[in-house]
Amino acid sequence: MKPEPQPKEDDKHETKGKLLNRIWPLGLASRFILMLSLVILTSQALTSAVWYRYSYLQEKEGLETALESIASNAAFTVSYYRKLPKSSRHLVLEQNRSMGGTRFFISLNSKRIDARGLAASERKRELEQTVSEVLKRTLGQQMSIDINFIKRDDLRVYDAEVPLDDIPRAFARYTIEKVKDDPPVLVMQFKLPNEQSTPDAPEQWLYLATNLPAPYVSLESRFLDARQLNFILLTSVFVLLCTWLIVRREIKPIKNLARAAKLMGSKMDAPIIKEEGSGELIAAVHAFNTMNRRIRAYIRDRDLLFGAISHDLKTPIACLKLRTEMLDDEETKIRFERSLNELEFMVQGALHYIKDTDIREQVEWVDINAVLEEISAFYGSGESQVSVLGSASQSFLCKPVAIKRMLHNLIENGVKYGDHVDVSVLDTPRNLVIKIRDHGPGIPDELRERVFEPYFRIHQEKKEGTGLGLSIVRNIVRGHAGKLVLQNHADGGLVVTLSLPREE
Repeated sequence: MKPEPQPKEDDKHETKGKLLNRIWPLGLASRFILMLSLVILTSQALTSAVWYRYSYLQEKEGLETALESIASNAAFTVSYYRKLPKSSRHLVLEQNRSMGGTRFFISLNSKRIDARGLAASERKRELEQTVSEVLKRTLGQQMSIDINFIKRDDLRVYDAEVPLDDIPRAFARYTIEKVKDDPPVLVMQFKLPNEQSTPDAPEQWLYLATNLPAPYVSLESRFLDARQLNFILLTSVFVLLCTWLIVRREIKPIKNLARAAKLMGSKMDAPIIKEEGSGELIAAVHAFNTMNRRIRAYIRDRDLLFGAISHDLKTPIACLKLRTEMLDDEETKIRFERSLNELEFMVQGALHYIKDTDIREQVEWVDINAVLEEISAFYGSGESQVSVLGSASQSFLCKPVAIKRMLHNLIENGVKYGDHVDVSVLDTPRNLVIKIRDHGPGIPDELRERVFEPYFRIHQEKKEGTGLGLSIVRNIVRGHAGKLVLQNHADGGLVVTLSLPREE
């Protein structure tokens, strides 16, 4: 069993990059909107926290001031009732109710009325302490006082401890008004002094209750209420929508530039782009258009130059061959013929190398399986020299002549130096991977890059050729934005890994 090849560091980084691209969007507009959303949410959270701190202190101070005023009024009322004879207190109470001369719901009870108060909290304890200090400062420390904050639905009144809303409608004017937002009710109960000094004398408690004054509807400050949340959401959505429209308009020239650059890389024939947008974009598009014009002029001049070289060299080489035939010395004649044939072969190889860049060739959908089958059949006389394992699941968008020439050159080199070639095909949604392994001597590690240089040949090699095959192959691979890797196999021979990205 051969050990499984370990994944390369580049492959690991590429896998991480693909995973990151799935999580983090690639588009400039989507990235900008996402980052802007994070900025808006962070700024809203910070400003809300500052605002909450400020409003908390302001609301706490205002509520304490309002409760101190209520406590002062309550202390005045208690002082008044405390001075009255016990027999007269009910008469005065009825008179106050009839005339509406107090802000409190007042009753005289024979006991302290228990009711379920609001949940205990630090804020509630501080407010109760504030009210208690004002009352005891005015009424004296010896007076029994019970203070509590109660929800209206939990409020109980009179000795019978009936719910406030169960009082007959005839007494409605004596009850605490039901207001919006249902604020807590401040309930204060005072044990009035007894005229009789006997221990079994009946107690009398003065019961005062009132709503928290507007705008205080709760003891605790809310971080954000529904209106504030709706406002923040509305403004954030509006800002993001306007930003998306602006960014979409601004990145249109970038999309045009990317599309033209893609055409330049695949077809070397990109249109001139309209120069619009911001100053930086106009400068970038202008630079691309300038480069595009220069490349077009270079390709045109190059075609004319090599066309002229091809025509001009053929004529003198043919004349030299004719004159060589007229030589009398057979040995000299053979040497001249060999030199002229080598010169002609090199000229044809150089022209072929330039032609094989396939700048003018258009991309088409190609059946890679059929191309490999055709090449395999070409070397299949007698015992098959090429075996193919795997297949492409669908056609591949490429330059057909260039791809065919590239595969033919690689397989031809494998057959030339290794007799037998194994071809394996792995097709994925993103890449088409073709591995070509021969059974020859391989390539020394220090020469793996040099073999791609034009006319370079390994010192020991005596095979025919110009040394341009791998240079042509690399140019074609780069023209398709692919990768070409040479590795020596553990069991001998060379493995050529060809990875070509599929068009999205």
